[in-house]
Amino acid sequence: MTAHRRRARSVHACFSVRETPGISVSVSQDGTGLAATARHTAQRVLAEAGRGYLGGRVELRTPRAPAHDASRPGASGTRRRRAVRRAADRAVALAVAATLRGDGVGVRVHIRPPL
Repeated sequence: MTAHRRRARSVHACFSVRETPGISVSVSQDGTGLAATARHTAQRVLAEAGRGYLGGRVELRTPRAPAHDASRPGASGTRRRRAVRRAADRAVALAVAATLRGDGVGVRVHIRPPL
């Protein structure tokens, strides 16, 4: 057994369609405004698909934020939040597109590590 286990870092998104307009969002860890980003992305994808009159519900699960590292303040936390936001954006877009195609499964997108 190895001493260091690598944790899977991914964002999981599910989308369900409703006939009434409007997008509701539930986010597991929302410290960076992911709910607003997810709502905007879902509305954009629906509009691009010609289904802007529909609404739905987005469920977004993100990994827990790491503990604060006092030795490297600022930069790494900002890069990590950006990476999580980009992964959430991709996951929501893919989940909405999959639901519109008829695939009712959730989408999992791996978070690219910040450089």
